[in-house]
Amino acid sequence: MKLVGAMVVGLATGQVCMAQAFKEPFLRLDRRQWAVADYDFSHPKFDTDWRKNLAQIDQGLSLGLRPQKGHANRFAGASVRRQKPTGFGRYDVVIQPARGAGIVTGFFTYTGAGYGTRHDEIDIEFLGKNTRKIHLAVFVDGRMWNRFVDLEFDAADKPRRYGFEWGADFVRWYVEERMIWELLADEHPIPQIPGRVFTNIWAADRSISAWAGATKPGVFGTAQVRRVQFEPAGS
Repeated sequence: MKLVGAMVVGLATGQVCMAQAFKEPFLRLDRRQWAVADYDFSHPKFDTDWRKNLAQIDQGLSLGLRPQKGHANRFAGASVRRQKPTGFGRYDVVIQPARGAGIVTGFFTYTGAGYGTRHDEIDIEFLGKNTRKIHLAVFVDGRMWNRFVDLEFDAADKPRRYGFEWGADFVRWYVEERMIWELLADEHPIPQIPGRVFTNIWAADRSISAWAGATKPGVFGTAQVRRVQFEPAGS
């Protein structure tokens, strides 16, 4: 992928997108800019379907997780994604994740088969079983690198700013302005295909309880997203 002004070109696929800066405070949910998932979800790691009524505007964007009956998955959660793909640049979110074993709050870029590409992804995730840690991950063509980093606070206490900087040969993750980890291309391949920004909340399937914890029946969770921001590289 290369940058030409504000244009991002995915060399691996020929994909082209306009990587324009944005700052979204979620004073309202603009469906021209953001899509809200609303469907039953079949994935071996998720015990969660997506419901649009669980993404609400309330001092920003409120993402809810609720138990449900009569479905293969025991829970319904909220997932919101940016309509347009973005590429190299700085991504930030002001977020307060949910507590609770088995509950995952995420902020990430993603592209995959549903968008006609290989699976490339950059993740920030909070596991509700221990919100004093942050989970960082990268996928390139479905191959994962990941790491937990200790925080100096409980992330579920209040909204704070987290982010990552994505370049052709690195990903750097931040808490506020402090870099907490850097992944370089000589350690692991770096995503190269423009992806869409997502934020979501979901309950983990029992099969990954060793990682996320076991989600208790009937549990509720809420994550608060106050702002999402993107600044393309070279701007």
